[in-house]
Parts: sequence; structure tokens; C-alpha cells
Amino acid sequence: MSHHINEQILETIAEDVEKMSTSSILRELDGGMKPGICESWDMRVGMTDRKWAIEALIEKRFVEGYSNG
Repeated sequence: MSHHINEQILETIAEDVEKMSTSSILRELDGGMKPGICESWDMRVGMTDRKWAIEALIEKRFVEGYSNG
């Protein structure tokens, strides 16, 4: 795929992911943080760097899209 097409795909994914709650992003990223670090799911969500989580999910969706496409 061309660089231009990849950029369009990434922008579309980013728009979708940025609309999601941090909790939903972490769930899609296989639960986010490892068990035992926090006492509750809300605490995990609260301690998460949202920007990092968004970037990680964009990358995950982009890579999985290639393997499925």
C-alpha cells in the first residue's frame, strides 16, 4: 500500500479510537494494565496515560487490519 493510503487508514482509525472512553480502549488492548497493579478497574483506568492508550490501540488496529486484509 502507498504511504498516502496508510495515512488515510491511520487517520480513520484515530478518529474512531479518540471517540472511545479510556475504559473501552483498555478493554480492547487486552485489559490494559496487568492484574495486581491496581485494586480496581476504575483505578487502572484512572492511572492510564490516555494518549499512550490511544496510540497503542491505533497501532494494534492498523497492524491487525493488515493481517486480516
